[in-house]
Amino acid sequence: MSLISKITRIFRKHGEETEETPGTKYDIDIRDYLNKFVKQHDTDIGESVAFHDERIIVKNRDGFMAVPLFAVKDNSEKIIVGDFDRDEALRFGKEWSDIKDALKFDENGMMIQEEAKE
Repeated sequence: MSLISKITRIFRKHGEETEETPGTKYDIDIRDYLNKFVKQHDTDIGESVAFHDERIIVKNRDGFMAVPLFAVKDNSEKIIVGDFDRDEALRFGKEWSDIKDALKFDENGMMIQEEAKE
């Protein structure tokens, strides 16, 4: 566990619920995977910025990629990932990038928020 993660746990409110991924087969705290550098085969591939559909969204100079959670080998100071389908990760990353800033409006022109998936 990284030093930042340890310090963050100290300052959490006593009894605070963790932000576990609802409805997934993984029982993780999302905050342990965000804002970390991601490496694959000793090469930096970017920084984790979000978590979506059992994938870690990684930002790099070429855009975004969505690395599947099963590819994560180690999560400490840096996230170390193994092999995964890079083309698929880039495609899912682009899809995430396209929808993350999309605004929706009703028939009166008022902005609406999508309800959370359950």
